[in-house]
Amino acid sequence: MSHELLLYLSKTVGLIWLMGFFVIVVIRACNPSRRAAQEAAARSILQDGEGPQ
Repeated sequence: MSHELLLYLSKTVGLIWLMGFFVIVVIRACNPSRRAAQEAAARSILQDGEGPQ
């Protein structure tokens, strides 16, 4: 294999892998069944008794 072919393959496979990873992250983040866990994580950084006014 030549350097150009390896470079082309790595760029193509890397792009496809990153796009697939992005799609999986977006699907998991927008999944309605994970809403409770996301809200709990959002509230976990607040101190007790502190919240939206």
